[in-house]
Amino acid sequence: MTASPPVAELERRLRWPALPALLFLAIMALLLALAGVSLWLRPAHPSGLPDDAPLIAALGLPDAALGVVTPDLRFRAAALGGEPARRPGTALELARAREAERLLGHWATRHPGEPRARAALGALALVRHDYTTAASHYREACERAPHYGEGRLGWGVALALDGQRTNDAWQRRELMLRAIAQFAAVDASEPAYLPALYNRARLLSEVGRRDEALSFARRYQAADPASPWAARLRDELLNP
Repeated sequence: MTASPPVAELERRLRWPALPALLFLAIMALLLALAGVSLWLRPAHPSGLPDDAPLIAALGLPDAALGVVTPDLRFRAAALGGEPARRPGTALELARAREAERLLGHWATRHPGEPRARAALGALALVRHDYTTAASHYREACERAPHYGEGRLGWGVALALDGQRTNDAWQRRELMLRAIAQFAAVDASEPAYLPALYNRARLLSEVGRRDEALSFARRYQAADPASPWAARLRDELLNP
């Protein structure tokens, strides 16, 4: 009868060698880290709409027929096909925007790391003149992607429009200054840069910082001299 190996020998046989065990654990940690990055990492400068073709088709986006009332500001949104019409929506258009917002909101809840969904929600809220909700959506988009040009532009426009409708002078000025800060955060490589630069010049003038307003108006002139926006800055700021 063969004697059973002593307890110490059994433990030795079951014990992993230290170096292979550490290597195995390191590899597993690396794989888990890569998996986490693939789930949460987003482009530094996102653009367009979420990468979900069936969703976008169901929403009917981009919808260039939807307008946003921005009297003195420029605005663009992928969900609205670029720079939307500057007019109030019809009852049918507003209903369509509300339904798209509802469906997209459900999708965004299931994809919390997607900034473009938040930006689209912000644009649809602007269509409905709900500037507070729009600002909240755009803020969430920028929290997920701090260099998101469309998000910064939309956030600034929502703040500015909210300020324009208030009768409290101090609150209005605060909202305008916060809007200017968002426009200033748009990178020059972004499609939203020129609209943000234009808006920055106009709002700086509105809050009484005329020298800065003129400086940014001239910068806009140099970048986009033949546009109707440049003509407005010439007529209203540079050569009043």
